[in-house]
Amino acid sequence: MNLQAKFTGGRAKTQAAAPPPFGPAFSPEVVAKTETLEIHATSFKDPGTDYCEFRAFDAAGNLVGTIKLEGY
Repeated sequence: MNLQAKFTGGRAKTQAAAPPPFGPAFSPEVVAKTETLEIHATSFKDPGTDYCEFRAFDAAGNLVGTIKLEGY
């Protein structure tokens, strides 16, 4: 799995709230806490099914939400 994108500030909140397939549609509570959003994804070389994992972090760097979506 590879880090595909990283967003901070307002862009992280916007992306965290976006509905699939462009975002994870985190709850409003998680979006409010989100200061950094990382998108990790499998590659074609990885075994198993392909997926993206969205990881939301607060200002202190604490993980506040994770959502895994099948596909790219």
